[in-house]
Amino acid sequence: MVCMKHVLLTLIGLYAALLTVPSAWAMGDYGAELLAIQHTWAEIKYRMPKSERRNAFASLLRKAESFQHMYPDKADAMVWSAIVLYNYAGEVRGIKALGMVKKSYRILHRAEKVNPKSLASDALIHTALGQLYYKMPGWPIAFGDDTKAEKYLLGGIERTPHGLDANYFMGDYLLRKKQYHRAAIHLRQAIQAPARAQRPIADAGRKADALKLLRQAEAQSIVPLQHSSPEKSDG
Repeated sequence: MVCMKHVLLTLIGLYAALLTVPSAWAMGDYGAELLAIQHTWAEIKYRMPKSERRNAFASLLRKAESFQHMYPDKADAMVWSAIVLYNYAGEVRGIKALGMVKKSYRILHRAEKVNPKSLASDALIHTALGQLYYKMPGWPIAFGDDTKAEKYLLGGIERTPHGLDANYFMGDYLLRKKQYHRAAIHLRQAIQAPARAQRPIADAGRKADALKLLRQAEAQSIVPLQHSSPEKSDG
């Protein structure tokens, strides 16, 4: 009787767990594994103490690279391998980190070549490359280039005008360029971006970061921002 009760409780627990991830179940192995990498990335980036992030990103990188090798022609697999790699590089720092970021840059450009323009990952590729171009130093140290950064960031905005990531990184870039009013417009759009049902942790963390940057832009801007709306030129 006790054994049967234990089996029933186990089955109920398993059924409840499956109900929490119906979309991943429906997507099959590839979609479920991609979603797991995205979820783990968000947990590390936004919920884990800084002292634990380096090892956690190293572990996730092994999974992301294995995932990429299993699906060598899938742009999403390449993109997330690159994203995890340059986040890990941010924890490592130094010369070794520079090599990691250059590798992620190459992976993203490879993803750009194989990715069908209709896929949502097309916007993510543009946004990720734009981020690397404005955050990295220029030649001869690395590949940083503000002209290319803005081109790719605008590409992300064109593909997802109301997207959280595209507007956040455009806002961050413009804030660094001291274009405070334009930065605030995109950061407001990021904060107001539609929720992504499968990525609540990433959404909450990114929007919190966008709010911090928006406060910096507002503090620096001499133009009233209360009634700002997204610029037509930026999508």
